[in-house]
Amino acid sequence: MHVIAVDDAAWDSPWRSVRVGEKALLALGLVLTALLTPAWPGCVLVALASLGLAAGPARIDLRVLGVSIAAPMAFLVIGSASVALTVGDTVPDAWWSWGPLSLSAASVGRAADLFAHGVAGTLALLMLAMTTPMVDVLTSLRRFRVPDALIDVASLTYRLLFVVADTALGIRAAQQARLGDAAPARRRWANTASGAGALLVRAWDRARRLEDGLALRGFENVLTTLPARRDASVRFVAGSLVVLTAIWAVCLMAITSGWARGWAR
Repeated sequence: MHVIAVDDAAWDSPWRSVRVGEKALLALGLVLTALLTPAWPGCVLVALASLGLAAGPARIDLRVLGVSIAAPMAFLVIGSASVALTVGDTVPDAWWSWGPLSLSAASVGRAADLFAHGVAGTLALLMLAMTTPMVDVLTSLRRFRVPDALIDVASLTYRLLFVVADTALGIRAAQQARLGDAAPARRRWANTASGAGALLVRAWDRARRLEDGLALRGFENVLTTLPARRDASVRFVAGSLVVLTAIWAVCLMAITSGWARGWAR
């Protein structure tokens, strides 16, 4: 499951030793750049920079990155398609029309802009997610005065995801061992329904045992953990600023020269 793969990639990344704030500076800087600059060349440069940093210094497996971005890409494609398709009166320069539905150069350009901004921002955020374990993110949130109750709920929810994933994989392995994949279609549907029911019951039971364990350990208000001490990396911050400055410099030159544009034009 891709949630486990992302977490494993974050723990194995050499950027694991870099402070969360420094990685957030790079990732959020790339996201803002993708939002504020034209689709060409801004979003293209942000996407290329994110892929280059992920495959290079961060040492992220591109196959894991591809699996992780598949779901966001599906949403981006659906959202872009809804923007490209115009409902109502057919515009004069329509490429295609059928009843109240039509496609035009302007609508397709807006859809391309939306898709480019979304892909670039998603790649930047995935680079942060695949180099920073969730436990580091939650620990760093305490420094920004985020209420402890919210952090504890987020932490428990994240841990329960692995409980559900482990239970689902165990049920799936048991069904495969009983040749469930070779059964007729009706039997496979029945196995899926029974597996979903067993997953709910077992996940609920393990969650209850987790709650009992916290109560037996005297949990009342806060799940305190010892944060890992990391030294500031001047080299990482300087490299991040160089990447962001280079992208903005190219975008500003493109804007002043007139060849920067969004595809909606």
